[in-house]
Amino acid sequence: MITYRGPKARIAVASFRCKAAKCSGAIGDGLADMLATALFRTGRFIVLERGEGLKAIQEELNLAQSGYVRQGAGPKTGLMEGADILVIGAITAFEPNASGVGGGGIVVPFNIPLIGGAKISKKEAYIAADIRLVDVRTGRVINATSVEGKATSWKVGGGMGTILGTVALGGALGAYKNTPMEKAIRVMLYNAVDAIAKMVPENYYRWGSDTQGYNNPSAAPRPAATSAPRDSSVAPAPTGGLVRPEARFEPGKKVVWQEDFSRCTEVPSSIRIVKGTAECVSFQGKKWLATIKGETVFYKNLQRFRWSGDWAIEYTFYCGTYVPHGQASVRLGRFDAPFYLYLAKGATAQDTSFKWMNKPIPLDQDIVGRPHRVALQKKGDTIRIFFDGKKLLSDRADPLALDRLPSALYFILGSGYADIETGRYVLLTDIRVTSY
Repeated sequence: MITYRGPKARIAVASFRCKAAKCSGAIGDGLADMLATALFRTGRFIVLERGEGLKAIQEELNLAQSGYVRQGAGPKTGLMEGADILVIGAITAFEPNASGVGGGGIVVPFNIPLIGGAKISKKEAYIAADIRLVDVRTGRVINATSVEGKATSWKVGGGMGTILGTVALGGALGAYKNTPMEKAIRVMLYNAVDAIAKMVPENYYRWGSDTQGYNNPSAAPRPAATSAPRDSSVAPAPTGGLVRPEARFEPGKKVVWQEDFSRCTEVPSSIRIVKGTAECVSFQGKKWLATIKGETVFYKNLQRFRWSGDWAIEYTFYCGTYVPHGQASVRLGRFDAPFYLYLAKGATAQDTSFKWMNKPIPLDQDIVGRPHRVALQKKGDTIRIFFDGKKLLSDRADPLALDRLPSALYFILGSGYADIETGRYVLLTDIRVTSY
């Protein structure tokens, strides 16, 4: 994100509300200031002032109109920019000394400076927040997510990544400088910036690539949903009467099953592992299921779920280094069923195989080095595949064949080359199955 040079989105950050017992309004204000600074530093956004700075601007405008400022020397009213998107947040957890997962946690050889290979201690600071992106013109919620940050008392070398740089602790958060809570705050801030950058739809990135280009938008943004088509995944084309499927993924409203492994301390009890070994680890302020050695296969019984209906499967995976033939794949119904989404590295570090059943899915980026979000969606007679929010494939579904499948979902992680002791592993988290 630091090297981003494309069109920008206009965004503003509202003050975060404190809903946690140990959180005060000043802490919410400080977090909002830090987030606004971090979003600006990504280069993806034109950030509009909505905090104390806006009050100061209003006072300066009032002074210019009061008659005390020489005519023509003061700022004029009516020239301020408006935001397309408003970030609204609520701090749902704030524990400077929260109880952690306990001693004896696994030491994972991560190669990212956020968490490093540090061992989890019995106590760690913890902060969590809910974030919503709202279209300012319509008031519609564009997207929403939850982010969290955890930290122990050890220090992190190299800062929290180039995105955060030297963002100062805002407001009342300065009291936590050089404490584990500062680490937790910066981890959550990193996760928040990453999530927001991914959640903003492409058509909101419409303003000039430099800060003076705000008078020349490339296109007007569309709201999160339109009233013309009944299917929320369909939106009008920019010109003419042509209607094409929208590229943005939207999950179903009814949650069938979700698992983020947040309650897991060693081996999850919510799934059944039928091949290999796996353990729960902490990484980037989240809990993940990690392959330990070789390939891991597990499944979840979805209890009378019907694959012939309309549904969506989502999951996030991470492969820190090249694992030959390392997978993050799913199969519907049975392990040997023909309905599968296959995602794996090839025999060389340059090869990646991504396909739905036997149909290749074009993928123009490497899957190694950062988390990725995968979504498999069925609506009507159409299967759609999304990668990091972008639709890559549409295919015709076979409801009759799907209806004969058992109500189970299989995941395949890693490969025969996976070995967490040598740094070759695959992580999985934030699994969600929804129905429409």
